[in-house]
Amino acid sequence: MRHHIHVALLAVGFSLGYVPDASAQGPPINTDTAFVNGLQGAAVRSFVFSVHRSGLARDGQDIFDPSDRDVSIFAVPIIIPYEVIKNKLDIVGGIPVLYKRMAFTENGERRQLTNSGFGDLFILAKYLFLQKDRPGQTTRMAAIGRIKFPTGEDDETDAQGNPLPRSLQLGTGSVDYSVGVIFTHVVRRLGFNTDLVYTFNTEADGFAFGDTLKYDVAVGYRLAPREYITYPARQWNAYLELNGQFARKNTLNGMALPDSGGNVTFLSPGIQFIPYSTFLVEASLRIPVIQNLNGTQLKFQPAFTVGFRWLIF
Repeated sequence: MRHHIHVALLAVGFSLGYVPDASAQGPPINTDTAFVNGLQGAAVRSFVFSVHRSGLARDGQDIFDPSDRDVSIFAVPIIIPYEVIKNKLDIVGGIPVLYKRMAFTENGERRQLTNSGFGDLFILAKYLFLQKDRPGQTTRMAAIGRIKFPTGEDDETDAQGNPLPRSLQLGTGSVDYSVGVIFTHVVRRLGFNTDLVYTFNTEADGFAFGDTLKYDVAVGYRLAPREYITYPARQWNAYLELNGQFARKNTLNGMALPDSGGNVTFLSPGIQFIPYSTFLVEASLRIPVIQNLNGTQLKFQPAFTVGFRWLIF
């Protein structure tokens, strides 16, 4: 399976324009939301998103890895939205800054390969097509579409001139397309969000990453304040999310590669602090709970997301 970086499609979930009891909960950390305004819809967002893979498995069974490979990826996406139609349509641009490292043992010596720089640029549109507000609650649905452009380097080499593994390249070399739907329901202190996003990955130089289906579910609870005496007020939110992705097998010259693709699901507890109505900080630990990977692949290990969102427009 591809060492996939979920460059977040801009989760939008804190409305400043609705009644406090219904909207006074921050957006989930790893899951998108149907809101297109407020702290998310017009907020600059950045965060550190990590991926860690080590330990070899073949068809679900642990096996010995003679190279003892360990892969770490850190992505810092820079995400800037623009509200085209107020409370209806956002256009979002983003690009990740990446650092990738693979450590391994060769001829009895521990070595490593690294790569860093800008990844692939993407543009995303989110359109709110359903909104039902009642006292103390709101229900919303939105559609999203995304195009990713091959702006990141995809032909980097090591010191000896050998091409780096595809998992260490900064870009895919392909133009890829994503479409999805998001559902949000917030009742006073409790919020529920879910998204489903399919990505069509195209071919570049005879190689194509497998198409992916990203699925997320998040339950959020406002820990404090229990009730608003003044609004806005400092706020703490707790989240529990299921974040997963199913990937089809990669292909090379039209032939499926057996050691690629599969499904991985993470259980992701998180905490969020909103000190001001225009700023929040958040952190989440992603723990793999399901790994059904095809063939022989490195397993996913626990990883984290830490970041901020800042409403400046």
